Amino acid sequence: MLRLIILTAGLGERLRPLTYLVPKPYLPLRNGLIIEHILNWVREQGLNYTDIIVVTAYMADKVVSLLGDALPGVKFVVADQLLGTAGQLWYVRDLVNDDDDVIVINGDVLTDLPLAKALDFHKSNNADITIASIRYRLTARYGVLDISPSGEFRGWLEKPVMTLPIVTGIYLMRGSLIKKLNKERLDMNKYIEELKALGLRIMVFLTDGNYVDLGVPQDYATALIT
Repeated sequence: MLRLIILTAGLGERLRPLTYLVPKPYLPLRNGLIIEHILNWVREQGLNYTDIIVVTAYMADKVVSLLGDALPGVKFVVADQLLGTAGQLWYVRDLVNDDDDVIVINGDVLTDLPLAKALDFHKSNNADITIASIRYRLTARYGVLDISPSGEFRGWLEKPVMTLPIVTGIYLMRGSLIKKLNKERLDMNKYIEELKALGLRIMVFLTDGNYVDLGVPQDYATALIT
């Protein structure tokens, strides 16, 4: 079965003072709340989700009372501690099975990444965890020198464009890996590194697409008016 988990438990410290009033994923955009945009995107993917689960902690009572009935088909799980992006999954361990496919999404991203293709990639590669990544094109603000190891000048590039595979905060994983978590603070990057060291199969689904980290004040402000 396919489960989808959206992590919305964080304090949203970079967006203060806005997040003194409401958790970051429940801030408004032009057409609905951030969480509503994420839910609309995942529901448009053509995937048959057994469950869509939202993990919340900060101002959880307010979130559930305001949106518990407004978001049909969504289960809310309240965490009593902030345990990091992987540790937070401990709270859903009883809602997933070992053989489930689980898609985990940070609750502060806007993207058009094709989840169906990512899931096909994950399954066809028999991956334990697949990290979803987007090619991010970064233009250097300055000219860049080409220098030999000995320090000899070889040329330069005027404001070159670099393409980098960025972390989107979207992961596809086996349910068994959630069942094995302990109630402790653990970030996803550390958990994936631990699993890699144990010999598990970690893949990266790399694609082109749009991506906005709404936890960055400037990016949130831009998304608010566009």
